[in-house]
Amino acid sequence: MKKKLYFGRLKSRQISLIRELNFKKFIKNKKIGNLNHKKKLILEIGIGMGENLIYLSKKNTQSKIIGVDPFKNGMVNVSDYCINNKVKNIYLYPYVFQKFFVKFKNLRFNKIYILFPDPWPKKRHQKRRIIDEDFLRKIIKILKKNGKVFFSTDNIGYFENVKTIIKKISKIKIKRIRRVVTIKTKYYCKAEKKGNRINSLVFFHS
Repeated sequence: MKKKLYFGRLKSRQISLIRELNFKKFIKNKKIGNLNHKKKLILEIGIGMGENLIYLSKKNTQSKIIGVDPFKNGMVNVSDYCINNKVKNIYLYPYVFQKFFVKFKNLRFNKIYILFPDPWPKKRHQKRRIIDEDFLRKIIKILKKNGKVFFSTDNIGYFENVKTIIKKISKIKIKRIRRVVTIKTKYYCKAEKKGNRINSLVFFHS
């Protein structure tokens, strides 16, 4: 039996037919496979409602920004924004990262963002977390030589677990970040409202 790769909801609110059609057209016209790996590439895994992805596209106008997430509402939100604002540097892959890795494993990224992934706090559910050793080793494979990976969570247990896993991987340097690595997205504000401390780190080839 194949291991299940995604445990969250694929869709929350109903999406109108016109938005669905526009989204499908956007995906069809913005082919990730056509990207030149020599260009500056930024990847966000798990885009939520897409606020940070849109922010990254504005901040890095000369880079190509790819968002990977099977959660459709956030992806449609971003495609709507791109269509309405004529944004050209955002690309979307509406499936799990593991499929993205297999399909586009020749791409290499300057920066990779993994922000507020579902922490699955109950012990019996923690095996559902997206970040494990296999996931991190895949991330390292698609990172450019001087590239960086940014990770944020408001769950201290998840944060410490990710640090422990990274330390197992040779030739990878890890650094805790005191500053915020993202804008105040929906999930960032949710953590703040709960009074949770947001922990961030960056890791890269040493």
